[in-house]
Amino acid sequence: MDSSEKLNVALLGLGRAGRFHIQSIQSIPGINLRYVVDVDEPLARRLAKELECDYSTDADGPLGQADVDAVIVASPTHEHYAQIQAALEAGKPVFTEKPLGSSLEEIDTCFGLAKRSGLPLFVGFNRRFDPSFSSLARGVKEGEVGVLQMLRVTSRDSPMPTMDYISTSHGIFHDCIVHDFDMLRFITGVDPVEVYSVGSSFVEGIGALGDLDNVLVALRYDNGMIASIDVNRFASYGYDQRIEAFGSKGMLQAENRSPVSTVLSSGDGLLRPTIEHSFPTRYREAYRQELVAFSDCLREGAPMPVTHEDVRISFILSELGEQSHREAKPLRVTDHPALKHSPMEDPEK
Repeated sequence: MDSSEKLNVALLGLGRAGRFHIQSIQSIPGINLRYVVDVDEPLARRLAKELECDYSTDADGPLGQADVDAVIVASPTHEHYAQIQAALEAGKPVFTEKPLGSSLEEIDTCFGLAKRSGLPLFVGFNRRFDPSFSSLARGVKEGEVGVLQMLRVTSRDSPMPTMDYISTSHGIFHDCIVHDFDMLRFITGVDPVEVYSVGSSFVEGIGALGDLDNVLVALRYDNGMIASIDVNRFASYGYDQRIEAFGSKGMLQAENRSPVSTVLSSGDGLLRPTIEHSFPTRYREAYRQELVAFSDCLREGAPMPVTHEDVRISFILSELGEQSHREAKPLRVTDHPALKHSPMEDPEK
């Protein structure tokens, strides 16, 4: 499309993810919100009026409109797969929140359809676009820490998700830790050879659902590097998101952020402000920048920053992490059935 034209998008889903995308769209001059879609008609109607756009209670309406250039899928998780397929079949480029689907087959089907249709399919692993994390990744790739020996990723949630959300989240590995697996691949550019997970449940409601709220994952790489991911569903002090990359020449750290940087020094010691409370503010820039990147892919033909293989590997590692915890043993990555024959090599996919 012409780089001078506005990108008209239809937003599917007006829950918490949809609201973040609305904020991002409003801050990007080159993107225009053309439709909002949600099954809650009063909500869709009210937001459409506020945002001066059209609304629908199902995706069929905007998908059939010639003036809709692209679709953003931010609906409930179980609706992603069908909506992505419908949008691609309607000839619309797609930006989707993860997960793209609930299985590797669904992931491969969507990417196969996008490839055959010649349409962009952009999966929103937003942490890649966070300024601090992308700066750390760039520094590692440019050799600032020398030979990378250890990576440590900490992701502790705030506030505690509701039990309704957790019950439909597909578990902590596919809901939370998949982001951290993606960050390891983004930073290193390589995949681990072994995964070992341990976990527990301190929150009674989460344990009753058969899920975990406290997990540690250790990963081994064939060059000797090791990595760890520690995740918890609730940190009482705020949204704890940190990465540390240690190497032969030094260390890079991406630390937590605070809303203000004022520090009180007194005879009682140092008093620092609390860190960001939750992900909408911590990753505000990341949500905006990933939509800018999506727009660049459509306008300038820029390559997809998150590839089919990226999405597959993160899903596979999530499955292996879950299996490792269940079986209480480390697992070799190449033993996963999907890696015996990758559909990436199959021209019919």
